[in-house]
Amino acid sequence: MRNRWLSPIAVVVLAAVIVLGAVSDPSGLAAPYTWTGADLLPVAGLWQVAAPAVYVPLLLVGVGALAWVVARGRAPLRTALLVWGAVVWSAMVAKLVMSLVMAFGDVVYLAWSTGFTGVKAAVFGLPVLAATWLTQLLRRRPAASSSISPGSGNGPAVGPGWVAAGVTVILGALVGGVWWGGSPVGYAIGDSLLAPAPEAGPLGCLAAVTLLGVVTWALDRWLSGTTSPRAVVAGISALGAAATLGLVEVAIGLPGDLAGGDTFWAPAIMLRLAPALSFGALLALATATFVALLPTRHLGVAFTAPVRLAAVVAVAALAVPLLQPGTTTAQPPRTKGLTLSAERRIVDANGNEVLLRGVNVNQLEDYFQKFPDKSVTRSLTEADFAGMEQMGFNVIRLALSWSALEPQSGHYDPAYLARISWAVETAAKHGLRTVIDMHQDAWGKGVNAAPGTTCENGSPMHGWDGAPTWADRFDGAPKCEFTGRDISPAVARAFTNFYQDRDGIQTRLVAAWGMLAERFASEPMVAGYDLLNEPGFGEAPPITSGVLLGRYYNRAIKAIRAGEKRGFPHLVFFEPSVLWSGLGFEVSVPKDFTDDRLLVFAPHLYNESITIDQGTGLTITSIERGFDLASRAAAYYGAGLWSGEWGWFGDPASAPITRYTDQEDRHRIGGAFWVWKQSCGDAHAGADAKTGGNLMIEDCATGKDLPPTPEYVAELSRPYPRSAPGHLTGLTSDQATLTAQGEGTGCGLDIWFPGATRPVVRGTGLTDVATRQTPGGWRITGCTQGAYTLTANR
Repeated sequence: MRNRWLSPIAVVVLAAVIVLGAVSDPSGLAAPYTWTGADLLPVAGLWQVAAPAVYVPLLLVGVGALAWVVARGRAPLRTALLVWGAVVWSAMVAKLVMSLVMAFGDVVYLAWSTGFTGVKAAVFGLPVLAATWLTQLLRRRPAASSSISPGSGNGPAVGPGWVAAGVTVILGALVGGVWWGGSPVGYAIGDSLLAPAPEAGPLGCLAAVTLLGVVTWALDRWLSGTTSPRAVVAGISALGAAATLGLVEVAIGLPGDLAGGDTFWAPAIMLRLAPALSFGALLALATATFVALLPTRHLGVAFTAPVRLAAVVAVAALAVPLLQPGTTTAQPPRTKGLTLSAERRIVDANGNEVLLRGVNVNQLEDYFQKFPDKSVTRSLTEADFAGMEQMGFNVIRLALSWSALEPQSGHYDPAYLARISWAVETAAKHGLRTVIDMHQDAWGKGVNAAPGTTCENGSPMHGWDGAPTWADRFDGAPKCEFTGRDISPAVARAFTNFYQDRDGIQTRLVAAWGMLAERFASEPMVAGYDLLNEPGFGEAPPITSGVLLGRYYNRAIKAIRAGEKRGFPHLVFFEPSVLWSGLGFEVSVPKDFTDDRLLVFAPHLYNESITIDQGTGLTITSIERGFDLASRAAAYYGAGLWSGEWGWFGDPASAPITRYTDQEDRHRIGGAFWVWKQSCGDAHAGADAKTGGNLMIEDCATGKDLPPTPEYVAELSRPYPRSAPGHLTGLTSDQATLTAQGEGTGCGLDIWFPGATRPVVRGTGLTDVATRQTPGGWRITGCTQGAYTLTANR
């Protein structure tokens, strides 16, 4: 007997949840539907209205149709669970269609990304589950006679449940490993049972695909008691089996997630369930189709239950070899500047490993004038570079502003370009390489809210830095922020328009990169180019912050390489979205976003300093876990690793900066501290700030320079190998000692050692060791032969 009210109630409840979510969560990060308050008209492209015109209607229609199909069972709970599964599956399908409208192509990445929608749908579908269950209980009538469910018999034929189980096993074996291995958060959660490390062996794979088959069969057998159509039951059963596998992986990974002393275990649950649910959506579609098309009740094959189970295991065992996806690694090109080794280490033209350690320089940035009586930046002079040299730095990350570089569309400011060139040249005079960074914070100056702006759930924004006002496309989105500057409707809409290249604004920034690359094409002291600082996540992450951000990166890299034709290729530094800086991890761009091999993954490792969690008293990702996650992500991309920004720990006396620098040594990487000289008048400063920093301090009352914080100076100036032959195999240091091990032959050993006292140097595998005094410390040079060890101490 059909329950005619089940489908309308499911749709009405779901619609109410969507509306409430849109109102309560303008960011859309947790709500089922993102509505930022931006204008929908005029429509510049279908992507602009994809959420309300594609996603929401498909979700409601899908849930309504499936609820109508299953609304004839005599088992209220099981029927409600089928409707709940319909919500999850419909949400993922609707999200995939919407994603293809917004960013056609990258189908596998977009299909995988629906898993996050599936996890959210499992939560916002709970009210639908409860409403449909209660509806059936209130309208339930006693059955006139008992009936046997179509899947409960033990007849001779192979039933739909066994066909569904076979499909899940085969698909799990054929594409499961590739699916998990290609997941954009695979780096964060480690290996899946379906995509294990090669040394893990086949047993985990066998167990995983067997679990998929057995759970699919068991759920199909149980849910078939609703008398709902067998194809729908089989599909939802396959989805449930994949979710079960995800939960098993959560349980397996939980001890390791708990071991870090932080609360990463909480987001790790979603990170493990997302690929499971997205794969489950694929299994659901395939199993439902097979069961609907094949005459499963008339196959005439007599299998007992034990024989059927053995068949599932046999198919899984035969398919295990297919679970190991192949990988290929292209070698980076040789260059006169910095490049990457086969081990993904940054090396110079002579093959010496180079640790780039230094500081961010923001004195060329074009900040919003937040305080009329204060300068937004402090002047940049040669004395600044001399000070950096005295602290032992060998790199600066030079922040540029697109607004100053291209104040009018198509017109580059020659005076600003001259300042950039002067900074690069002067840094080189003091032994400093330059990473040229296209900097932005919260899009640009144009996010400044008009006087009198009110924000219902947030606060009015002041302006920031980055894009020129001619590139602003806010479409009426409120200039309000929620818990932080980047969670803002105006910022989200501006980045969405940028990623979609509306009115050619992205094309203009790509062209600017080509011009800069041509200008510095033959400059060996330019380490490389950071394509965009902390990119905004847009209105539909990870479509905007993944696929579309990756497409911008690919365009910018091609423009850079074209500009370098008369010189040589430089490193390209690319970042995940700003969510990494706030959370310590993120779903980043697709693995194959470019075929360029001179890549350095450059997240900002602000763990335990300014990440969002620090305001709650919790630590989601510790400093140690942050380095591990970044290292895994770099390996995922086949890229080098560099921390583009770090620091800002607050009180130096209690700051965990030593833990941070210990991790830099353990992972043998470099980074750039934020920041050399920040003004009391820039957009980051508070109205009541007494000093501006973060390293070279300014007295806000007098504008005079104050001595830098000794604790920071001591850690930032600690000894380290500026370069080392071959590759480093170990490194530990503090303010007074250094121990470095390596493997390689050559005379490129160059160690920085701070202080006035000449260090005592010992080692093995070393020749021609020399120690000479330089500004601020000492340089230890020499040659190596094979395996070597060097120790230095005061």
